[in-house]
Amino acid sequence: MPHRVVIFDIGGVVIDSPINAIRDFCQKRQIQDLNRFLFSSQAWAALERGRLDWKDFPEAVLRECQEQGHDGAQLGLEGWQALQLAIVEGGGAPRPAMLHAIDRLRQSGFTVAALTNNFAEGSAALGRLPLLFDHFIESSASGMRKPEPRFYEHALRVIGCEPNEAIFLDDIGKNLKPAAEMGIFTIHVQNSHSEQHLEALRKLQGVVGLHLLPSKL
Repeated sequence: MPHRVVIFDIGGVVIDSPINAIRDFCQKRQIQDLNRFLFSSQAWAALERGRLDWKDFPEAVLRECQEQGHDGAQLGLEGWQALQLAIVEGGGAPRPAMLHAIDRLRQSGFTVAALTNNFAEGSAALGRLPLLFDHFIESSASGMRKPEPRFYEHALRVIGCEPNEAIFLDDIGKNLKPAAEMGIFTIHVQNSHSEQHLEALRKLQGVVGLHLLPSKL
């Protein structure tokens, strides 16, 4: 069955990821990189499921650090509030090549969806970006998040397609694994340097048989 649906993650795929901003913040504070702890924390999971407000996040994640004896506890509440600001300010710039590809896919008859782990306040900051998609499926609105298999199943129901009709792009390997196991074709978007996401678009071009990269990069 030919592919007719392309599903994009948002942060780290369509827009820049806050990972580098978090890493830079930690280097300036001379503490260990908090990315791994932050994105695996219960507080972050609750935030992305819409069960924790953004304003309450610093206190919740600090408490979790203290309970686990994690280095992040030394930041204190003001430090976590500062990191929260760094997350907002350091990520989110749209990637023009990805926006071009989304437009090209839709013009060519593909259904284009977003499947994103997010939080309500972060979603509001996206402005008109969700309007670029036929379906914009958010963890904070559904109460589910990647890599929970039921979130992918929910997305397929919303879109109205079978797994083997879909292609999914994400920058996190563990988020791709359940999709691949369901029969969705997956593409890993790498972000080790600023232009590496273009390699994923080149792979997508080959799968869908369309030229997706802008003529001028």
